[in-house]
Amino acid sequence: MRALIWGGGGQIGRAAAMDLARAGWQVDAVTRSNLPTEVLALGVTALAPTSTRAATVARGYDAVIDTLAFTAADAADLMAEPAGHVTVISTASVYADDQGRGFEQGDSFPHYPDPILETQALVPPGPGYSAGKVAMEAALASRAAILRPGAIHGIGARHPREWWFVKRALDGRRRVPVAFGGRSVFHTSSTTGIASLTRHLAERRITGTFNAADPVALSVAEIAAAIGTVMGHRFDLIDHDVGHTPFSVENPVRLSTARARATGWDGGPDYAACLPDYIAWLISNANDWQTAFPVFQRYGQDPFDYKADDAALA
Repeated sequence: MRALIWGGGGQIGRAAAMDLARAGWQVDAVTRSNLPTEVLALGVTALAPTSTRAATVARGYDAVIDTLAFTAADAADLMAEPAGHVTVISTASVYADDQGRGFEQGDSFPHYPDPILETQALVPPGPGYSAGKVAMEAALASRAAILRPGAIHGIGARHPREWWFVKRALDGRRRVPVAFGGRSVFHTSSTTGIASLTRHLAERRITGTFNAADPVALSVAEIAAAIGTVMGHRFDLIDHDVGHTPFSVENPVRLSTARARATGWDGGPDYAACLPDYIAWLISNANDWQTAFPVFQRYGQDPFDYKADDAALA
């Protein structure tokens, strides 16, 4: 069985390539950067991007996984050549609440049903990340498996949300102000679980739209405790709005995975099981984290402003 992964150098592509290779698939990974040594060690072949997705898919594959499709044009390019099975990574931010608000739409945070089903309304298609993903999904129609993850975590992340807590633990910060008292729920999705669902659907040629999330949606306080357990560190979370973590949301974002489980998928690993290797990787990048995790530089404010933390605690 041959598989092609578009975006093999990213966190989801890396996990999917390794999962498929370990299952005996022959895997080609399209990437602009070098593949990690642990991926190459499994026999995955790196391919340079071609002018179009179709030009690469035309080589003939039993499964194609696209982690980088953002628009309807990307979807059309991907489907221009036949493949045995196609999986595309979308996002939970395509969902709209009953007032039409999404992550990027409206003047306040959406209030979703709890949990969110795949039948929930979507934001209108158009420009921008979430709206572009909606247009991409519509262009695929029912010809592919579409996965909608939540807050993704895994080795290779450019925006590892867990770093917000890991760095504070490394810096000896115990008392930490956290918005909403740590009660926020933003459902996490491991790259390992996304990869296992991808292979499960490809092996069975199942198409459709599926939420892809961890077995249990943890609160911010539970995430902090899980990270602290791995690092041998205790966090005392203090309710204060200065502590807006990357998981802090006003209303819960909890994804139902019942539809994916109904296909026979085992649900993937739980959050805590993924942390030891992931945190070790985060720590290995600690000395140059600004370069390794560039999305934190786009926050518009310092996510590690300890002076503001101390002032809030005082």
